Amino acid sequence: RSETNFFGRGRLAGFDDTAADAAARKYAAALEDRDREAGAARAKEIMEMERRRKEEGGRTAIDKHWSEKKLEHMRERDWRIFKEDFNISTKGGNIPNPMRNWKESNLPKRLLEIIEQVGYADPSPIQRAAIPIALQSRDLIGVAVTGSGKTAAFLLPLLVYIAELPRLDVFEWRRNDGPYAIILAPTRELAQQIETEALKFARPLSFNVVSIVGGHSLEEQAYNLRNGCEIIIATPGRLVDCIERRIIVLSQCCYVIMDEADRMIDLGFEEPVNKILDALPVGNEKPDTEAADRKSTRLNSSHITI
Repeated sequence: RSETNFFGRGRLAGFDDTAADAAARKYAAALEDRDREAGAARAKEIMEMERRRKEEGGRTAIDKHWSEKKLEHMRERDWRIFKEDFNISTKGGNIPNPMRNWKESNLPKRLLEIIEQVGYADPSPIQRAAIPIALQSRDLIGVAVTGSGKTAAFLLPLLVYIAELPRLDVFEWRRNDGPYAIILAPTRELAQQIETEALKFARPLSFNVVSIVGGHSLEEQAYNLRNGCEIIIATPGRLVDCIERRIIVLSQCCYVIMDEADRMIDLGFEEPVNKILDALPVGNEKPDTEAADRKSTRLNSSHITI
């Protein structure tokens, strides 16, 4: 029988895997004998690599698909394949990895229960990429085709944000300071669609959602705002009318979402949108400086294309 002599940690295509642990220990001991400081540190790294190799199921773990791996075993190559599988492209700095499923989304347990009740089995590509970024309270631009789940992609992080604020049904004096968030849409039909989707998640959490769109009298919409609300869904023109007539204020609004922002600008809503942004509290504006961007990851922006 021919025998092959190996030097270092070499093994014959994995056939000698049964003696892998013993070989690693022998090699680590040799390093320690050669150099007490650098060799000992390298030996420790080798034993750690061997431990991880065992946990991942041996050499074959490298060949496993990302869907068969635990989250802590995902490598950069696996995340690259994951993004290619879902056609996800991202731009920006310090972008968190997408979520593989709802359980790994870091969403509150109550919200995960509502997602299951609504019937969302698996997150869509825009949801996989956008939710981890939005949960960090970062500026975000998401681009995806119609019907890809963009509404839930921005609603779920918004509800997490609102859940951390004082409840309006407890602190009644905060109701007169306006909503915690506004969602702008270019048309009445789109605003009503967003409202329908938002109520699926907001009602179980006891959050109030009010839509302010054309086709309804200002008196009726003022009546709907009498008990306060956490979220307002509106078209830019009608919301500006309400602000100018002092029907609503945005004194505590820190969260702004613009659905189909490009279409909003194409329809000539740039001036009303700027008026709405000017009505927000000055102290809540994001500093537009490089120093502020370096200071906190919350001030970075990201761009997602799906």
